[in-house]
Amino acid sequence: RRYDLGAMTYVETLYGHQSAVVGMDCANKNRPVSIARDRTVRVWKVEEDSHFVFRPGGDVGSADCISAIQDGWFVTGHDDGRLALWREEKKRPVGDVITAAHGYEGTSDGSKRSVVCCDGVAMSDVLATGSNDGHLRLWKVSTGECAGINPLESIPMHGHVNDVAVGPEGRFCVAAVGQEPRLGRWDRVARAKNRFAIIRLRNE
Repeated sequence: RRYDLGAMTYVETLYGHQSAVVGMDCANKNRPVSIARDRTVRVWKVEEDSHFVFRPGGDVGSADCISAIQDGWFVTGHDDGRLALWREEKKRPVGDVITAAHGYEGTSDGSKRSVVCCDGVAMSDVLATGSNDGHLRLWKVSTGECAGINPLESIPMHGHVNDVAVGPEGRFCVAAVGQEPRLGRWDRVARAKNRFAIIRLRNE
């Protein structure tokens, strides 16, 4: 649904997704991006009352999180462990897709850990992601000629990182850490504490 914050009123409902919407984000331009359980990514051209549809492919899992890095560029994290960079002008991911961004359950023969959450520094090249591997991971997102995603740093984080938000100008980020996943009570980490973790990303 679309709201006018100036008038504090409901404006309209945007139709397109065929199942529950699980995430959305927006950069500077008036073009929010959204993901849903119908395994599509949609870029909404609000002023023109239309939208683009992006389909990751037949063997790619449903997206659990999305972050608009720059105008026309966004990143999706999937329940099969993939991390993909997209550009509005292309219908497929740009550059190499990270296939196991947070590793595997157990050995490398196990299932890939889901990318549960992601957030980026607006209009920059830094992305943070979380899962249940005990780390908050930072990535460099390149949007130039050599577009792609490359690892920067891994920060130990005991428990499930269920959500992450990067603060203004990338000075810090806040991670919501829990004993259990955000959508259920399986895979409990007994010694973890339900808490917010504040991580300084750079010094002034």
